[in-house]
Amino acid sequence: MLRIPTLCALCALAPLASALELNALDVYHSGFAAGTEILSVQASSMRVIVSNSAEGLVDILQLDPARGLSRIARHELVAEGAGEITSVAFHPSKDLFAVCVRASDGQKNGRVEFRSAADGALLKTLEVGVWPDSLAFSPTGDFVVVANEGEGYVRKGAGFHSAEGSISLIDLRGGVAQAKHSLIALPDLAGVAGATQAEHQRLLEREVDGEELKIPLGTGPEHIEPEYVVFNTDGSRAYITLQENNAIAVIDVLQGRLEKVFGLGTVRHAADTVADGTYDPSGTLFALREPDALAVSADGRYLVTADEGDTDPKIAKTKAGLPSGGGRTVSVFDAISGKLLGDTGSQLDDKAAQAGVYPDQRSPSKGSEPEGVVSFDAFGKRLAVATLERADALALLDLDQPGKPNVLQVLGADQGAGSGDLAPEGLAHVEHDGRHYLITALEKSGNVALFELLE
Repeated sequence: MLRIPTLCALCALAPLASALELNALDVYHSGFAAGTEILSVQASSMRVIVSNSAEGLVDILQLDPARGLSRIARHELVAEGAGEITSVAFHPSKDLFAVCVRASDGQKNGRVEFRSAADGALLKTLEVGVWPDSLAFSPTGDFVVVANEGEGYVRKGAGFHSAEGSISLIDLRGGVAQAKHSLIALPDLAGVAGATQAEHQRLLEREVDGEELKIPLGTGPEHIEPEYVVFNTDGSRAYITLQENNAIAVIDVLQGRLEKVFGLGTVRHAADTVADGTYDPSGTLFALREPDALAVSADGRYLVTADEGDTDPKIAKTKAGLPSGGGRTVSVFDAISGKLLGDTGSQLDDKAAQAGVYPDQRSPSKGSEPEGVVSFDAFGKRLAVATLERADALALLDLDQPGKPNVLQVLGADQGAGSGDLAPEGLAHVEHDGRHYLITALEKSGNVALFELLE
């Protein structure tokens, strides 16, 4: 059992308890052992769509405040060998959803399918870039932006080759049948302040011909891996994390162009860096943020990142003076300038330890591993919720002071929290009749967990 000798010291430093808290309501059991990964909620109908990458299908659930989550449809979309579902999104108002499907050959273009939510019927297929990994509808449903990660590597002479990462913009203003696709290329990131550079000596862990290899990360387009997409509140811009590259790309949606890329810099804070069965944040973490998901605050002023990390080497093997990968933080940036305002420091792991779910075996790597994040206003406060993949938990944050984000609570996502057997990943927030719900897909257990924010 994890011992926490520093708990009293942590409590003494913690801010006064907030009246807000997350409360577990329900768990939907898909019937599969794993694979529930990405979800999206349609506020107007209170329907939730969740993808199962392992099974090639999506489930559509009804969120009933009185009854929790229940399945109303299951659509089998991708046959074995025909690719893999990587992301899914509900249209904000129509009976329509979109899915990303990457090709079985990781060097070939993937596709986006638009389908009827009622019966799963295929309405339109568009070829996009290589290895599409995330997509989102704009708030009005007029556009879809896709992050084409281009993650797959093959051998090329004595080295390796990967397809270029890119961003797809799909214009739906003429309707799904007339949807138009354009591909937005990404530039070399050499010299972009705060982004990963060659001198950081970062490596990618990638499978090539069935073998796990460490591949040097460069700054050119073939080394850029777009990860997650979110729109701003009026739909004029889309923000895309470039996780391994420690940066965010900004797309001017109406102009159909890349506006800019800004780097995210490093964190330096207290951390537990030794797997010894004890939570002891007496070490120092110096790391690139490398966020997975990001969110935009309800007023559109701030970007909020879940700083998971995804490059090697890990802490113990990182050369002195160089950063490791993964901030273990939630960070807040100005949405216009890209300026860092603040981050959570060691709070996520501190609160996970207090809640009894800190994954000590991950101390030399990425700790609790923040992965998904949403931001919203509720009960007169600016808030965020993040999934902690390795702690099997959710974290509630107060963002009223963007320069000092405050972790209010860490709560286990289901039975077995802290074991690493749940892996909450996709996360969505929806408000209904003044009540605020959080829904998360538990990738390793095959389930979906429902929470309510209480005052």
